[in-house]
Amino acid sequence: MIELRNVWKSYDSLVAVKDFSLKIEKSQTVGLIGPNGSGKTTLMRMIATLAKPDHGSINVCGVDALTDPRTVRRKIAFMPSEYGFPMDMTIREYIEYFACVFDIDRNRRSEVINDVLMLTDLKDREGVIVRGLSTGNRQRLLLAKTLLPEAELLILDEPAAGLDPGARAEVRGILDELSRMGRSILISSHILADLDEICDEVCIIEQGKLVLHNEINVLRRQFGGDGLRIKLKLHSGDLAAARTILEGFDAVTSVEAVGEHLDFIGTDENCNAILQKLIAADIEILELSRRRPDLESIYIHAVQGLVT
Repeated sequence: MIELRNVWKSYDSLVAVKDFSLKIEKSQTVGLIGPNGSGKTTLMRMIATLAKPDHGSINVCGVDALTDPRTVRRKIAFMPSEYGFPMDMTIREYIEYFACVFDIDRNRRSEVINDVLMLTDLKDREGVIVRGLSTGNRQRLLLAKTLLPEAELLILDEPAAGLDPGARAEVRGILDELSRMGRSILISSHILADLDEICDEVCIIEQGKLVLHNEINVLRRQFGGDGLRIKLKLHSGDLAAARTILEGFDAVTSVEAVGEHLDFIGTDENCNAILQKLIAADIEILELSRRRPDLESIYIHAVQGLVT
């Protein structure tokens, strides 16, 4: 779907992207993570054929982006982090205008417009003037416009920027639905909790270089250590007895008391046996949950590893 080989991009004396190589398969949702100035937007603009690399090759949807950018643009849709709106248009007029720009077939145009308005929860607001839209609804409108071409690949630069938690959750829901529909999505965001929920893979970028690229589940295992981390909440008076029971299992390799919790490393297979022994010992279990490293902790560990 996307393949970059040894890509470099400079702006005067600033090297924005350095010897960047990356391969992303079809039907994946991939998150780009990195601080401001790390090269994420430059990278996305090059993939979207809006900027040319100084060196290297870029292949998008099976097409050479450097020699045939027009064909690439027919296969992708790019949502920038900022975009100007014609303030005096209604939502419907705005979407109809871009449906014409994208040359969507006249016989299907109304159906496609209605579909994207429904998907982005704008169908009941299509008569509202753009000038009066909240930040969240403007982001929805920009996403609706991006979805019009029914592109193979969506490139989204900070789609949840400036949104409140409720609007962010709605955008996550839209992207999750698009992923289930088989769309390929490349998304950048500083809100790592959002990417943690929707991405199959992440790429960590620092100073224009690719630091880490892998499936999120693989990274969780890599940075979470061996075994399954489990949190067990008990009454404080039961902690010592429960700890003794846990330490009696060969598969439990570590037990740590944190307040009224016991954190331990075990396996899925021995959870039932542990619960049975605890219940048989008349120990009341208040909570049992799996602990896994989130994307924020993975990012911090990866960057710290780079620095050290």
